[in-house]
Amino acid sequence: TPEGDMRRAYFLAADEANVEYLRMGGSLEAEMARGRDVVAALFLTPYPPGFPLLVPGQVVSEEILAYLRALELREVHGYRPDLGLRVLKESVLEEAGR
Repeated sequence: TPEGDMRRAYFLAADEANVEYLRMGGSLEAEMARGRDVVAALFLTPYPPGFPLLVPGQVVSEEILAYLRALELREVHGYRPDLGLRVLKESVLEEAGR
């Protein structure tokens, strides 16, 4: 579901072969635009305010991205500017029977 399956996602994401990185302002939006359900592989927590916007297994929504863009962020735990947002590979979700 869009709310996610934290337990299953957590264990899937523990295997590096099951994840990839998508950058905001680029590949993340492109994948969403083509209709892909992009699923977070870990917590995404902006500071401030310091509460998670995404949890493992949750589908990334346009509303979440809009909120992130609107914040004046000092840091975002779970997002690596050099790589992007850690997400589950589409093939892994298909195999898991999503």
